[in-house]
Amino acid sequence: MKKFIIAAAVTTLFSTMAYANSGLADRINEARSYPNKTVEHLDSKTLSDHHKQMHMKMSKSELKNHQKSAN
Repeated sequence: MKKFIIAAAVTTLFSTMAYANSGLADRINEARSYPNKTVEHLDSKTLSDHHKQMHMKMSKSELKNHQKSAN
């Protein structure tokens, strides 16, 4: 009976490890494939300017759409 319990415990332990359908192995392999991959970080001033420009473009676009629908 003890052997059965030990075998069940070992099986349970190994069944919780990474398997192909979980995607964990893919994420680990991908992380190893791109070890020097960097992410571009923008400072707050650049980000704020970019945000303002996007809002200005959206406002202009909304105004054009409103004018077209009024005609």
